[in-house]
Amino acid sequence: MTQINWSLLFILMTSIVLAQSGSASPYSSGGLGERNFSGTQATRHMGGLDVFTDSIHANLNNPASYAFLKLTTYSVGVNYQNNNIASITESTNADTASLDYLSVSIPAGIFGFGFGIIPYSSVGYRIEGVSGVDGFETLNRYEGTGGVNQTYISVGVPLTKFLSFGATINYNFGNLFYRTGQFTEGIDNGTFLTNQSSLSGLNFLLSAQTIIPIKKKFKLQGMISYQPEASLTSQNDQIFYTQSLLSESLSDFVEVDLQPFGLEKTSLDISETIRAGVGFGKNKKWFLGIQRNLIKSANFENNFFERDNISYRDSKQWSVGGFYIPNYTSFTNFWSRVVYRFGFRSEQMGLIVNNTPLTETGISLGIGLPLGGLSNVNIGLEFSQRGQKENNLVKESLIALRIGLSLNDIWFIKRKYN
Repeated sequence: MTQINWSLLFILMTSIVLAQSGSASPYSSGGLGERNFSGTQATRHMGGLDVFTDSIHANLNNPASYAFLKLTTYSVGVNYQNNNIASITESTNADTASLDYLSVSIPAGIFGFGFGIIPYSSVGYRIEGVSGVDGFETLNRYEGTGGVNQTYISVGVPLTKFLSFGATINYNFGNLFYRTGQFTEGIDNGTFLTNQSSLSGLNFLLSAQTIIPIKKKFKLQGMISYQPEASLTSQNDQIFYTQSLLSESLSDFVEVDLQPFGLEKTSLDISETIRAGVGFGKNKKWFLGIQRNLIKSANFENNFFERDNISYRDSKQWSVGGFYIPNYTSFTNFWSRVVYRFGFRSEQMGLIVNNTPLTETGISLGIGLPLGGLSNVNIGLEFSQRGQKENNLVKESLIALRIGLSLNDIWFIKRKYN
């Protein structure tokens, strides 16, 4: 009965993932949008460490970890985020709430596997500015919505007692919608240009994980993963129209023929990515790890929707984090069994806007509260900043509340007692 109930929840909530937009950042206008972290909340609360693996939590970014899984795990993560966007002259706040992931992870004897859906990237912004020519004011509006989702299947196989190998195949799909509008003082109709892309394609991820016991009480963990570059097919449409300021009726409507320009169908790349990490800890007591991520995004280009003020470089990130458990076996003190997580990350972003390279830093704090059996709920806060106020840019200060459920069950294991 438990299996059926959670499967139904998975199906119902999938529609929410497909409909959401998890960004309110002007910087989401570049690339495929603002790239979402694709791991669980427990991992996110440790600064994004994919290197840590245990037997009861899914590690969505590291398919090799499925080989060490002992219990079937249903995972769901949500977030609420406030983004303060500030320029030199003004500031505003934007709130978003979205689903981060839905997954099922299953140990199946000699291997482990999992499947689910993850929002890979999000586009969500609206920028307005007023300019004046010959005594007339013109309102310029730029906006974008959409994003890319991933459905995935992962498999992890143990090669030895201490080493495993895993692979993930992702099917990517989604829509990117961009609209530019202009309203001139004294003219009833505004002019709009929309660019829309429907994306689809596959990509792959390979990883290896090692867990080496040291003197029975301690463990050394290491991880490396590789995601080769992959292309997404983009079916494109471009529409020009005029619309009255007083009504929603369209005055003129022209669908641009993109075929003569070779833009009806183009390709967009998912960048090659390499992750490597190492960590050390005491069993069910504490862990400390460090990880390096490299995303080779310098060659990204979008021939259909180019931006003069945006270029790209490779993205590089350092993450440091871990956890501490006061007393895992305590029967009298609930808070002694709580997992206290912490993390820090520093990233050289892949975006260059107005010839200014962007950076982002963040700190995270979280707790893992035990539920019945080995299930748990992970709650945490993340504070981050990116961008700057100079060079006609904005500085973003983000506060995110992230909540994840990890619910455990037993599949494919014969019960000894009824």
